[in-house]
Amino acid sequence: MPITAKDVLARARVILQDAGSTRWPLIDQLDWLNDALREISFYKPTALSQTIVIALTEGTYQELPEGQQIMRAHRNITSTAGVTPRIGGLVVTPIERDTLDAHMPDWHTASFYAPFSPIVRHIITDGLNPRVFYVYPGNDGAGQIEITASIMPEFIPDPTGGAAADIDAYTQVIPISPAYLSVLLDYVLYRSFSMDMQYAGAADRAVAHYQNFQNALNIKLQIEGATSPSQAQAAS
Repeated sequence: MPITAKDVLARARVILQDAGSTRWPLIDQLDWLNDALREISFYKPTALSQTIVIALTEGTYQELPEGQQIMRAHRNITSTAGVTPRIGGLVVTPIERDTLDAHMPDWHTASFYAPFSPIVRHIITDGLNPRVFYVYPGNDGAGQIEITASIMPEFIPDPTGGAAADIDAYTQVIPISPAYLSVLLDYVLYRSFSMDMQYAGAADRAVAHYQNFQNALNIKLQIEGATSPSQAQAAS
């Protein structure tokens, strides 16, 4: 079951002992909830990953929209129009840039050995810019591939337009797994206590909640790494 902004903000109200959201207005807490999603996408991109189909442009150079970064390429897609599931084609495998550069220095240009094609065989990612990747052979502009990408969530808007409102109005679905509910809550509490340093012990509580936020992300990352199918196969 998806989580909503209300799920997080209502729990924050209880912990902050601010039943009417007078000390910490809901609109401010919604901003902090959006900030939490952005931080999660920075520290743990897999938390906001999606498997999507992208259309390729002509050539070897490909670029994802702002806020997205490629994590893995899977396969060529031959059709998505009105079809469930997608119709897949040849798998796409990663290859080192140095390998192509050494054996085929002109791989970025269409040639007799590597004519541009709608079918991708290999992908080369750029660690310095995860929005950018290259395909081999260069695409003719008609290809589609399926990838897993981290996607920056859209900003959750204020449902009240800035007007004071009851918490029941905050029904927006948060685009992340319910497993991250406590992580989001810790971030909202961290920002809440950071904004009220006159409150006794607020600084210490802010630090504690931010540490909880970061620790939870690190533990989740370690668990996922230890229990992933590829890791289990490598250990067997």
